[in-house]
Amino acid sequence: MIPDRVMRKIQRCLALSQSGNANEAGIALRQAQALMAAHGVSHKELAIADFDVAFVDTRSGKTPPRYLEALAQLVNSAFGTTTVYSWRGWRGAFEFLGPRDAVQVATYAFEVLQRQLIRDRRSFLATQSKRLKRTTKIRRGDAFAEAWVLGAKNLVSPMSMTDEVRALHREYAQRRYGELKKLTTRERQPLRHHDETALDAGYAAGQAARLSPGVATTHRKELTHG
Repeated sequence: MIPDRVMRKIQRCLALSQSGNANEAGIALRQAQALMAAHGVSHKELAIADFDVAFVDTRSGKTPPRYLEALAQLVNSAFGTTTVYSWRGWRGAFEFLGPRDAVQVATYAFEVLQRQLIRDRRSFLATQSKRLKRTTKIRRGDAFAEAWVLGAKNLVSPMSMTDEVRALHREYAQRRYGELKKLTTRERQPLRHHDETALDAGYAAGQAARLSPGVATTHRKELTHG
């Protein structure tokens, strides 16, 4: 296994190779290439070394609602990350994987949007008749939340991911977790008469969701390797 100090030194040299000083950049690049050759570091290994993981609590258990998975995928599409769902006891969390800086922005965006989504879902349910059955409230609340995520899509622009980058994500996840099972979510019950109002309300609320301008327009350049 390649020592972390070596990987960090290579990364520092590569960062310096972007310097505006041509002489300094050339020296730094040659040093990085020499270290990579000496320690057998490939561009692929270097890219994976920049990967990290961060956790965001979902307040859900082993089976999260489908709308939270949809929200995680919305964030992934915007910031070039992927997610793994984990749980300990009754507490569940999405683990965001990807390049270190992208993971930091993605987890922040998910936390902010999840907080707004839960608040808006709770506010919507407060407008419903107290005589409704609990199952009806859950069904309408879930419909509201799923439509909310669709409405929030205007906040971010999808970021394309090449097959090479997808392969890096898969390998990092494989190294960290081994074989992963497909996530099972809590599915929404089929809509019934009058439930459509939940969809309209949710979509409108999602369109009103907000991220700070700096986060909403952040895009990471895709990773490539030779």
